[in-house]
Amino acid sequence: MLAWITYQPRGLPRVRHHIQLLCGLPLCRVEIGGHPSVLLRLLLRREGHALREAGIREGAWAEDLPSWGQMDLRPVDIAPLRRAVLPSLLACAFQQKHLSPGSASVRLTAPGTSLPVYWAAQLLAERVRYLHLAAGCGQQALEDWLLRRYGLACGGAAPSLEVSLSPDTPPSALLLGEGCRCQPVEYILPPTLRDAVPPGIEGECLLAALHRQGRLPASELAVKRIHFGA
Repeated sequence: MLAWITYQPRGLPRVRHHIQLLCGLPLCRVEIGGHPSVLLRLLLRREGHALREAGIREGAWAEDLPSWGQMDLRPVDIAPLRRAVLPSLLACAFQQKHLSPGSASVRLTAPGTSLPVYWAAQLLAERVRYLHLAAGCGQQALEDWLLRRYGLACGGAAPSLEVSLSPDTPPSALLLGEGCRCQPVEYILPPTLRDAVPPGIEGECLLAALHRQGRLPASELAVKRIHFGA
């Protein structure tokens, strides 16, 4: 189970929780209220202890939730969801960047090769004309595999888009690694979730949790917009 935390700064200090189901996924809905105070911090300390006693270690919350309201929980990892919807992400990125799949040149970066890197390379090899790699350890094996399977020799025209699984990559690239939280993505949700899941990183954490539990196939999500940074 994970915690879904919301915060309303108005009113008296309060921390309440109840169990809620989202498409069959049990969530501990934690509602925090009131301005920061000694009393509110005491209530949060007790609530955090209760959550840990219940085995809850991660949660979903809005980007502007103060750190003291997160109660030392870790946010749900959204990178697996981003990689699962990569075909839709690429289609949206190509459209936003005005790239033609038949002539596009893309750079794929990663700290080393792994199954997600091979998955990204495979999808790109099927969609672009030129692919540049900066994949660290194992890159030569990946290049050999792409050449054998797709007849694609890496290199060519200068890349117009970077797809990155590396941490700390600027959000001008399409981010699929640990730092992808800094690049908001808007989704087109299935009808059952449109009124239940909020926008932004809060909602994406919930979508990632649903996907991880097998309650939301990637095929039911479509990417509406990627917010690339400068």
